[in-house]
Amino acid sequence: MAMSLSIPSMPAPVARWLADRSRTERHIVIGVAILIAVALFYVGLWQPLTRDRDTLRATRSARAAALVAGRAMSGEIAGLARTPAATDAPDARSSLERVLSQQNLRSAVTQLDWQEGRARLVFAAVPYDALITMLEALQRQAQLRAMEATITSRVETGTVRAELTVAR
Repeated sequence: MAMSLSIPSMPAPVARWLADRSRTERHIVIGVAILIAVALFYVGLWQPLTRDRDTLRATRSARAAALVAGRAMSGEIAGLARTPAATDAPDARSSLERVLSQQNLRSAVTQLDWQEGRARLVFAAVPYDALITMLEALQRQAQLRAMEATITSRVETGTVRAELTVAR
């Protein structure tokens, strides 16, 4: 049993029009149809796929860099947690005052209360980066760690309201 290949039938007007044309004209029409099909494939499928591939590669690189930075930070945090507190640590109040002065944040403190060895600090408006730098300095230099923190974004870009409780 021989298999025959069937070509889909064309609409009657198109078939008549092609039948009236010479062999060369039919080849030109078929060539133009193939070019149009290739152009549609390129514009409709190939370009979006390559654009998405490039976007995914860029995103992957950015996420890989963020992952490396996150791992470095987690290692640093783990190292800080293993660091024993100094036994001959200076007075917590003076250490806190010294770090606030070094970070130029003493004037930004709107409230400072001491209770049971814990300091409660309130900053009405402080740059977020300066707050994070101050917390790091408190931990490294004064062995004071943030036990509680409430940080609220303010209207001014990069500025926050912070209520902190720090202790050894």
